[in-house]
Amino acid sequence: MVYIGKPSRACAHCRRRKLRCDLRKQACGQCARAGLVCGGYRDPNQLRIQDESQTTRQRSMVGRSRNPGPSIQIPLDQQARGAFFSHYVRGLARTYDVLERIDTQSPLEKHLTASMDAVSLAFFHFQTYSIKASLLAREKYLSALPLVNSALRSPESLTSDSTLLSVLFLDLYEKLMNNNPRCSELWMTHVKGALALFKYRQQHQFRTYIGRRLSVRLFTNMLISCVAAESPTPVELLQLRDDVAPHIDEHDPKWQVTGLCIDYTNLRAAMRSEAMSNVDKVKRAKQLDHKFKVLADNLPPSWIYQRVSLEKQTEHVLEPYYDVYPDCFTAQTCNVIRIMRISLNDTIRTIYGEMALHDEQAQFNSKCAHFASQIIDAMAKEICATGPQFTGAENASPKKDGFSPVRKLHCYTLLYPYYVAAKYATPESNVRPWVLSQLRLIASKSGIRNGDRVAEMLESAEDIPPWSVYAVLGSYAFAA
Repeated sequence: MVYIGKPSRACAHCRRRKLRCDLRKQACGQCARAGLVCGGYRDPNQLRIQDESQTTRQRSMVGRSRNPGPSIQIPLDQQARGAFFSHYVRGLARTYDVLERIDTQSPLEKHLTASMDAVSLAFFHFQTYSIKASLLAREKYLSALPLVNSALRSPESLTSDSTLLSVLFLDLYEKLMNNNPRCSELWMTHVKGALALFKYRQQHQFRTYIGRRLSVRLFTNMLISCVAAESPTPVELLQLRDDVAPHIDEHDPKWQVTGLCIDYTNLRAAMRSEAMSNVDKVKRAKQLDHKFKVLADNLPPSWIYQRVSLEKQTEHVLEPYYDVYPDCFTAQTCNVIRIMRISLNDTIRTIYGEMALHDEQAQFNSKCAHFASQIIDAMAKEICATGPQFTGAENASPKKDGFSPVRKLHCYTLLYPYYVAAKYATPESNVRPWVLSQLRLIASKSGIRNGDRVAEMLESAEDIPPWSVYAVLGSYAFAA
């Protein structure tokens, strides 16, 4: 509050009659001529402008500290549900936006509510590292299992959207809480169960937005689960893709990527068979790598990133530039293409390297291995160039909003691509030390502990398979 003094020092007589006061000592001229006793002049110190904001504030705070109002305590399960909705329903991913449509149709069924509470608490635990949330999530999960099983035994509930969504939530819970796909059947159990439901739902499921959305989600989750667990794609999944295809834009880059990922999964399964020769492995890997390259080279204009050149290189960028994508969704999908190409070219490089030691065409094989390394380094550098836009690194991104929940999730989606880039790039690329520094930076600035964990995996003498790291990070739980 600002107090402003009176505008005039005139005596009382002059102020009352609105006369100009000459301010003479002892008595002003106006009062002398009128034969009046002059009342004197105001104290100049009373005329200054004073800022009384602090005084007013102190007065208003009197007694407050002694009588604090009651604080609002939001139950943990409500906090978790709010976090889940802000990411999966209305926020960054919108992976399960159908939940709102199901909710408006009728009150949520018990098995859906229970599975949603379990996965919400699991997600909240992953975000906040809350032990209490982890324990409560496990409790809710165990209570959801019999409810879902009961729904599966009901002919009416078996084909319902809420039941399929419940099973998908249980699968997501496992992806968040169980980080070892090779040592636990549970990692694949629920998504296999969801796929089994598909044959009961028939074609009518594609008539509604909810049915189409859940079908695509089921296909994507099952495919990525197979990739991470190094399992071949089941026939049922291929049938699901064929049934979903008429309801999807065939030119959508993400849909095209999923088709190539099926080829990648089946190729890896075939390579584990002793029936395939090294020549055939290299040939098929090159063919698939070329398909990924063609897809990346022909993305629609709305997917193209803008390269920002910097005057000088800083510690926050690998090269003196970084790339700005239309959104996190497109950046993630482009990085999936790069990860696939790195994996394929690592296979090519390894086989050519082995052939160079024992084959007559040693020099040719060595050159082919070197060319594969060049592709890997190029893909790794492109992955690194996606980072600064989302980390908000100093001198690289003009927009800084602190590490908000959305920005933290953006950063989280970089951990796995960074790991793959650092693991397979050559020492000459300098990708590895840069990625390590960025992982440490993300961990320290945003509080994402898995940043340090991934860095430790990179520095470990143990050869940790990349898809195991993917599982540790929560699999597709944070994909857009």
